[in-house]
Amino acid sequence: MLEKIGRNLGAGLQAAGRAVPVLLRDAVGLTAIGSIAYGAWMIAPPAGFITGGVLLLIGAVLVSMKR
Repeated sequence: MLEKIGRNLGAGLQAAGRAVPVLLRDAVGLTAIGSIAYGAWMIAPPAGFITGGVLLLIGAVLVSMKR
């Protein structure tokens, strides 16, 4: 019983370890998009919303092209 729990726990930790780089990459990408949009907003508030929308649209198109 304990061996089975140990195997399952080990498999879960390995899966979590494989997911961390992907999550980190996505977090950095979202932070970059937010920073670019915030910088544009500091120049002119409407520019921030336009920039953020354009960046999200580009991201959606790139994701849909992968599939």
